[in-house]
Amino acid sequence: MSQTAAPLVLTAEDRAELARWSQGGLPWLAERARIVLACAEPGSGVARVAAELGTSRMTVRKWRRRFAEEGLAGLADHDRPGRPVAQVVLTDQERDQLTRWARRAKSSQALALRAKIVLAVADGATNKQAAADLRVDPMTVSKWRSRFAARRCDGLDDEPRPGRPPSILLDKVEEVITATLEEMPHDATHWSRASMAERTGLSRSTIGRIWRKFDIKPHLTSTFKLSTNPLFVEKVVDVVGLYHHPPEKAVVLCVDEKSGIQALDRSQPVLPVMPGVPERRSSRRSWSGSTRPCPPGWMCT
Repeated sequence: MSQTAAPLVLTAEDRAELARWSQGGLPWLAERARIVLACAEPGSGVARVAAELGTSRMTVRKWRRRFAEEGLAGLADHDRPGRPVAQVVLTDQERDQLTRWARRAKSSQALALRAKIVLAVADGATNKQAAADLRVDPMTVSKWRSRFAARRCDGLDDEPRPGRPPSILLDKVEEVITATLEEMPHDATHWSRASMAERTGLSRSTIGRIWRKFDIKPHLTSTFKLSTNPLFVEKVVDVVGLYHHPPEKAVVLCVDEKSGIQALDRSQPVLPVMPGVPERRSSRRSWSGSTRPCPPGWMCT
């Protein structure tokens, strides 16, 4: 359409309706009405109308043509189909499963939210309505609606994320754990980070992370002492009582039941280190000259 096109011919009814629209509360409809009214004036052209109303020539051409073809109905917005929405129809089993996910206390918050979204759209709610009710973004509703329509309940799970490939493979981790539990270093009684790093070719920090992961502490040793004497408790009470209330003018003789050489033997076998449990050794039996203190004024041999 050229800029010197003939002006539009308006009926009295059209002019009155356009005048009312130009003063109405809808800005987009008022602008279109003013464009048509301006184009109906004698000597009007596209460039002149665009300059007077402060709009583009393309806009003037569009609404002038729409009014010439369709009349007042041409100034209204046409229905826009938009993006097709996936239809969600639930079976009884799927509805029960989604309801459990949405209500179960042990469900993750993400899974519970996704289940609520699917239940809402299955009941007929639009994406905007479900987003407003659940206080999420409409794009979130659209995403999980489409995922459920494509893959059903399995689509609500998080997809696997590959991430960075592990630098330490499982066979290397197994080698560290096996060597820690079943082998001994050639120049020490316990493994350290440095000796295990030299043994496996890994760094000290990597060895520390593996031990922490499996709760292995080769540097710790726990001691224990067992007694099979049926009167053990009574004897302990008597001995401790002498410490707390020593008698006056009394001599106490402490005689060891083993010699000094035999006292180096353990009363129980050594229990090796295990995940979550340090190495455990029974305490040595006392011998003559033990460092166990005697009460003041006592004689211990």
